[in-house]
Amino acid sequence: MRWSPIVLVVLMVLAVWYRAHTFGPDVRALTGVDLWPRTVGASEPLDCDEAAYAYMGHRVLRGDALYRDLTEYKPPLGYWIYTAAVAIGGYRELAIRLMAIPFVLGTIAAVWWVAGRLGGPVAACVAAFLYLLLSTDPFVFGNGSNMEHFLNWFAVLTLEMTIRGLDRNDRRWLFGAGVALGASALVKQVALAQAVVIVPALLLGRRASGRDDAPRGLRRSIVDVLVLGSGTALIAGVALAVVIARGAGPAAYQDIVLQARALATDTLPDPNQPSSAVRWLTGNADPKGNLPSPFGTTDYYVWWATGTWPLWLASAPALIYLMIGRGSDSRRRLTAGWTLAAWLQVILPGLYWPHYYLLPTPGVAIAVAVALADAIGSVRLSPRRHWAAGLTALLLAVAVAGTTALQARDYLTVAPAELTRRYKGGGQWIVLRQIGRDLRRRCAAMDHPELYVWGWQSPLHFYSGLDSPTRHFFVDNLLRDLADRDHPLIGPRVAEIIETLRSHPPELIFTGYPPFSALRAFLPAHYRRTRLPGLWVRADVYDRFEAPASAMIAR
Repeated sequence: MRWSPIVLVVLMVLAVWYRAHTFGPDVRALTGVDLWPRTVGASEPLDCDEAAYAYMGHRVLRGDALYRDLTEYKPPLGYWIYTAAVAIGGYRELAIRLMAIPFVLGTIAAVWWVAGRLGGPVAACVAAFLYLLLSTDPFVFGNGSNMEHFLNWFAVLTLEMTIRGLDRNDRRWLFGAGVALGASALVKQVALAQAVVIVPALLLGRRASGRDDAPRGLRRSIVDVLVLGSGTALIAGVALAVVIARGAGPAAYQDIVLQARALATDTLPDPNQPSSAVRWLTGNADPKGNLPSPFGTTDYYVWWATGTWPLWLASAPALIYLMIGRGSDSRRRLTAGWTLAAWLQVILPGLYWPHYYLLPTPGVAIAVAVALADAIGSVRLSPRRHWAAGLTALLLAVAVAGTTALQARDYLTVAPAELTRRYKGGGQWIVLRQIGRDLRRRCAAMDHPELYVWGWQSPLHFYSGLDSPTRHFFVDNLLRDLADRDHPLIGPRVAEIIETLRSHPPELIFTGYPPFSALRAFLPAHYRRTRLPGLWVRADVYDRFEAPASAMIAR
């Protein structure tokens, strides 16, 4: 086992280099050193989620409060992490790109430990390598700074500390598992689905003692569950206290509880979306109803498993093996169930965005690595007797090698900015970065200009540096769909938006979605269209806004 930690350190260094390909041009510009095979052009731009969360962190650092001044439906921990990144690295692209790295490295270490506990040092190192690949996969936006990276670290810590607590009969580890469980749920509410597996594992599990897997008494098991719950309650209580102290308690309840629930239950189905029976596998269709390859032909999102499908395919029998295969024990069954709970977290919101599929990746890495290590071990003991194990090892090794080749081709050999064009919905993020920077230049001479975006185009806020006049700066699908309908949550939000625009009209309004009726009536009365579709400029500043373009034409 002595060599395994050395391999872990090497893999963590490799992970930093591997992920940095995404912002390799920035590193090259800062240091003059080019360490990647293809870093032509610019770094990959931020997508709408990354830009929105960075914008929230920027506003919090300026004194605004989450939920009270910035409405979003997730719990606060992920936003606080973004706030810390902006505080440390500044309100800039590179700071957001670097932010995810410590969490990915922490998850690699935790995956390494769990796999090592279940299958030995070979399994540990293979799992760490597989998670390195899976967590950076551009097809699931893994090379960015999505909140799933934060959630995964806390979630794997929950699994690791639960196993440690059961192994050592030490409730301090179970308390820590509860804290980690609470932290993951403070990133996204769906992470509480882990409790569906962790709690039964504590109630029905077994502990190491004088003989292996000795049964635990029911009273002790109940106490263990209470200890776990106390850890979760502690961190949740601290977060709640901070939110209330900021004067955002009622607003947080509206966003985190009511709005989040309505998003899952009241959002209208997208036109031509696939059946829920297959959507979990195919992902979302484009507005025309076409599915991605290999299920159909579309120029919309690429299938989320395109770059890692051999591992996803291998993970199904590997999970079954963890549950009921030779050598299966309570820890392996717990890990398999925990991975299925991660799949449940993908399914529960009913939205199926590509980055949701990052959630099962730690379990996929562990399951495939343990199955491969066991098969290799059986072959080493008796190659002739264990021919089936040899075939299994060969097939799993092919899955690992195939995924490695796909990632090398589709990630490392693709220019960073081209990653978003090929795999993340086209060149929209590149265009929004260009537009945002142009808005910053055009508004430089204005006194505290503001921008309201009716849509998902939050990169305009980030790259322009312009703030929103209303706390509703990002339009989710529920707000978009029900803005002109009588909905108890959406109606007051729409009224608040239009009242703010009337009382404090911003210099710029961008309509990424068709405007709701009140906004549609408001715009022509106070704003003038620009040549950029969707962009409106307040009439009294229109000439100043267009002056930079006129000056360039004159030259």
